[in-house]
Amino acid sequence: MNRRRMLQLGATLPLAVSIQTARAATPDASLTGPYVDLTTPEGNVLAYARIQGNIDPSATSYSWYTGRVTGVRPGEAARDLMNIIGMGAVRMLPLDGGEGFHMLRKELGFFIDRDSGQVLEEWRNPYLDEAVEVVHLANPAINAKIQPYRQRQGLYEEIDGGKGTPFVLPWQLIGGRAMVEQHANLWVKNPMDPKVWRRESAGANIRISDSNTFNVAIADLQDPELKKVPSFGNWTHQRPWQPWMLMGQQPGFIQYTCFTGSAASLDDMPAQIVALAQARFPDFLVAPTEVSPPESSLARYMRTRKPRQ
Repeated sequence: MNRRRMLQLGATLPLAVSIQTARAATPDASLTGPYVDLTTPEGNVLAYARIQGNIDPSATSYSWYTGRVTGVRPGEAARDLMNIIGMGAVRMLPLDGGEGFHMLRKELGFFIDRDSGQVLEEWRNPYLDEAVEVVHLANPAINAKIQPYRQRQGLYEEIDGGKGTPFVLPWQLIGGRAMVEQHANLWVKNPMDPKVWRRESAGANIRISDSNTFNVAIADLQDPELKKVPSFGNWTHQRPWQPWMLMGQQPGFIQYTCFTGSAASLDDMPAQIVALAQARFPDFLVAPTEVSPPESSLARYMRTRKPRQ
């Protein structure tokens, strides 16, 4: 069993989290072998699937994030508003033909008071000087395919537009560790009509940007016995104001800046995240077993709430 060490994340972050240490080095492990060749699309598919999940289709694996939410408006300094913690439950299913994997994922996120470390149920918006109800994140279906070629990205799912460029990631090998960054910049139609959701909608279209970094032991990537490769990294997410903030089309946006990690079981997850999931969304602790239509957090908000006047 891998040894774990606890990291104290500092005053701006709500949790101490566990990181699995690297395994003993595999002799001659490199970006090109001996198990996967990360200069090829096929090698990247197998490596990335093992980082994102467990390639055993019977297994649920997990990811977590912990960080802060910052508000950004023109003409003033950015402002730290709250913390955020969350998790995902992931299952990898092989694609027909054996050319990759279908990643099925559920995802939760909880907004946390910066001072008390407790879950926010109500928050005083400093831009409005108004108390608002906090709506936490619960996305029951996020689907993606990991294939030897890239596809266009939509909101919570990929768009089938035929074969794109080869799936070869920009790996860097430093001191026995392999690091890579993945990002997406979206400009998509907003499902939340601003004529109906006057206080909640950021406009007819929304801009979303995501950047994820992954840091893994090259020995783990080159170990054929590992169906799931432990990783840690960072996630940066820029998006419009959350609808429950009631900022409407006011200029600005929010940014999540988070540490991230993976876990093979709930025992290796941050305890606060697991406890919240067990209490509020216990069905999110097991990954989906089949592909289902995705539902974005905006769509869920519209389904469960009415426009504020």
